[in-house]
Amino acid sequence: MASINDVFSGKTVLIVEDNENSDSYFRAALHKYGVSTLSAGNGKEAIRIFGENKQIDLVLMDLNMPEMDGFEATQRIKSMRPEVLVVAQSAYILSGEEKRSVEAGCDEFLAKPIRLNSLFEVLNRYLK
Repeated sequence: MASINDVFSGKTVLIVEDNENSDSYFRAALHKYGVSTLSAGNGKEAIRIFGENKQIDLVLMDLNMPEMDGFEATQRIKSMRPEVLVVAQSAYILSGEEKRSVEAGCDEFLAKPIRLNSLFEVLNRYLK
């Protein structure tokens, strides 16, 4: 039976997060599962990094960021590669962000704070 690291090795996730603590949390969690990561601090940076890295399998997208929010960044990323998976993450679940994220093209929505087992379930569903 393969270990968790074997299951996700060779997969790359772009973490789009303006909060350094959250970025560090996601990087540590994803590395634990054998996932390679790239990080962007806002939507504009995410689009640049995404365009330069064809190996990205999944984007973990914060929705509320400076310069360009996650809704617009998702739309642009999906226009470049519609097949790439975008998982929205936000603490603002009561303000209709889940519905807006789906309308922008996100494939999944996770409410912050994100538990490790919820993150693993998403990885397992989309990256296996």
